[in-house]
Amino acid sequence: MSLLFPGLGMAQQSISSSQDAAQSPATTDTTDRAQGRKAPAGPTDPIIVTGRKPASKKDISALVHAITPPSPNDAPLPRFQSAVCFGSVGLERSVLEMIGYRLAADAEQAGLKLAGDGCTPNILVVFTDGVATGIDTLVRRKWWLFGDRTPSEIRTIVGERGPVRAWSNSEVLSRDGEHINQGGFLNVPIASRLVSPTRKDMLASIVLVERSAVIGKTSNQIADYLAMRTLGGARPRATGPTETILSLFDGNTNRVPSELTAFDRGYLRGLYAGQANAFAWSTRGLIVERVLKEQQADPPPFAEH
Repeated sequence: MSLLFPGLGMAQQSISSSQDAAQSPATTDTTDRAQGRKAPAGPTDPIIVTGRKPASKKDISALVHAITPPSPNDAPLPRFQSAVCFGSVGLERSVLEMIGYRLAADAEQAGLKLAGDGCTPNILVVFTDGVATGIDTLVRRKWWLFGDRTPSEIRTIVGERGPVRAWSNSEVLSRDGEHINQGGFLNVPIASRLVSPTRKDMLASIVLVERSAVIGKTSNQIADYLAMRTLGGARPRATGPTETILSLFDGNTNRVPSELTAFDRGYLRGLYAGQANAFAWSTRGLIVERVLKEQQADPPPFAEH
């Protein structure tokens, strides 16, 4: 069964009805538990509100460097330039719809354009059983799915711990979007100390998610996590004092954000705010400044595992 919805690609329902019944209540946003809310307090129950000190500029900068795709300081960071189109498979149709619409909203807030109805997905999310086995199979039988990834980078993708495997494929173009010509050359303008003569366009992002890992997570949490992995190319790392949705599948914490945090919003908006051919060091600096601005807003609520 499949469906199309505005700005997104095709979403498919590919799990059995028994699995649907078991998983859909745990992955929708309609219950107090899914929203991370506890039952109303009784008349004698104390209400305790806790907060955490905003991360310092030093901590933010360290995390930005840790999660951005590996790139020399004098080369651009990869990002989408063309309109994005989301496709997903492996969960109940209604859940895929909610995840898809949330992803679309995240993309627009970051400054990206949506491809529109009937588009061909350039961001694909697969919820499946046996992610580790699945990624090994892809490496052996469908190696072309890894695009420009080097053997070392593929080994890093395969060796990632946890229930998620993610990667993106990109292409180096001139700053004006010109491709390598038939002679194997790329015509670029004169080099500058401020910006690169080239840019690195993301062509596609693919994510595999262990289906059992999403039980107990809301569709907003799942979509926001996927936004960081696909639109931002972010790699989960130890986050220290900085709050981020990238901790969603971290088994070592029982306190995770219920949506994109100030850091996450600043990361995505900062990545797409500057020039596509800006040097990596410049883009990272812009991201840090954007995160600091986002921290001035109220922090999002947290959900208990």
